Amino acid sequence: MDKNLNKEDLKARAAKLESQVDLLEAELTYLNGLLIEVGFPEGIETLKATAEELLAEGSPSSHEKHLKGY
Repeated sequence: MDKNLNKEDLKARAAKLESQVDLLEAELTYLNGLLIEVGFPEGIETLKATAEELLAEGSPSSHEKHLKGY
């Protein structure tokens, strides 16, 4: 972080971050609701568990590639 930021800059930066957090929370809540509607009983938690199961069933090399971003 730039040490030369004054109080007003910091307040503006904090307000921007709070706005981003609000947006992300709203999107996460919306996505969770959609997932529940399409059959994931606990929404995102169930989706994560399902994805982890699918990756565990696949070959280790494909899981490693996924983690590396291939």
